[in-house]
Amino acid sequence: MDFNEDENRINDQREISDENIARSDDQAPDRSRGPRIQRDRAGRTRPHGERRDQHNAQRRPRPRSESDNQERRPRPASDNKKKKGWSKKKKGLLIAIIVIAFLLIALGVVIAIVFHYINLIDFKKDSDYEIYDSIAPEDGNVVYPNSPQDEIDDLEAKIRKNLEKNAKELKSDDNVLNILLIGTDSRNPSVDRGRSDSMILVSVNKKTKKVIMTSFLRDTWVQIPDIGPQRLNAAYAYGGPPLLVKTMQANFGIRIDKYVTINFNSFKDTIDTIGGVDIRVTDEEVPYINSGAKNSEKLKQGGKYTLNGEQALAYSRIRYIGTDFGRTQRQRTVMDEIFRKTKGMSLSELSDFLEKILPNVSTNFEKSEIFWLLLKVSDYLSYPRTEQSIPNTGSFKNMVIDGMMVLGIDFEKYNKELKESIYG
Repeated sequence: MDFNEDENRINDQREISDENIARSDDQAPDRSRGPRIQRDRAGRTRPHGERRDQHNAQRRPRPRSESDNQERRPRPASDNKKKKGWSKKKKGLLIAIIVIAFLLIALGVVIAIVFHYINLIDFKKDSDYEIYDSIAPEDGNVVYPNSPQDEIDDLEAKIRKNLEKNAKELKSDDNVLNILLIGTDSRNPSVDRGRSDSMILVSVNKKTKKVIMTSFLRDTWVQIPDIGPQRLNAAYAYGGPPLLVKTMQANFGIRIDKYVTINFNSFKDTIDTIGGVDIRVTDEEVPYINSGAKNSEKLKQGGKYTLNGEQALAYSRIRYIGTDFGRTQRQRTVMDEIFRKTKGMSLSELSDFLEKILPNVSTNFEKSEIFWLLLKVSDYLSYPRTEQSIPNTGSFKNMVIDGMMVLGIDFEKYNKELKESIYG
């Protein structure tokens, strides 16, 4: 019974297949009767040559050409790496540009600040100083009896011989920068030029990496060019820093590159700005320091004190203890203490210090020279310093010339020692 059912099912399927074949034959294209009919995949018919509707055209996939295959082919790993590498280069270039721009801005700010302080300085030229025909006597109306004339003649003969020798050649070295620091004692510089109360030659030897500070005693008897025999400090009174530099070059045979002048009356304001200087004072020096001080600031006895500007100025000017040697030593002591304190200053303290001191400074440095010098000043401050004076203790002769107490020195001896200490 099951067998008969299976047979009937098979027969039915055959009949359906025959009907489909017949229907297919009936629908076959007849070229004589009209356009050929085409069927699409869904079984729908359309005349031959008729375009498919847009909907079906979009749904039917377009055969891929060889160019499509090339476009859709995945990029090699090397191409991706190249693209990624170029991206890193662009990022690196952008970062470099930003960093350089920042550094340029920072450098511009620093330069502007530096030149702000440089512009506080009074820049001078040699032509700014008039040479006077005469000056007021330093000792007032006090006149001392002259030394024996033969001693005076002998000293002046040696001075002339020394001038002739130095006129042939001045000792110089590109590795050595000689700067003359001049401290003046004028109470009113606009009216009275005053004299050079302190003369310290600061020699920076960049080869040996040393700083040599040489104090020249103000009473040393020298020949002032175009003026005649006089005390060394009178050269400043006659013709200012240019004539003083010219006088020292002529008498000591070394080239002085630049000068810096500061008035001692402004010096005290500078010391107050840095909080005073730490100085060990002797019992003998106390009365001279107290002479112009307020009662509350007077010292009772010798010892180590932090001297304010007024006290430090009085200390530096003491002439009657240790003669002029003690005086120059005290000035160097104060200078050393200023150097020491400036090295430990904060930026704000250093700014206050410069604002106070620079308006009272005059120099023949160019602004650009000051700028480059400031870039190296930290190195120069780290150099070890040695001190000396001309003349040395016991190596001079006290004399009286033209009623003035002066120091007669052996120029040949000191010039040799000076050149050896500065230039090595």
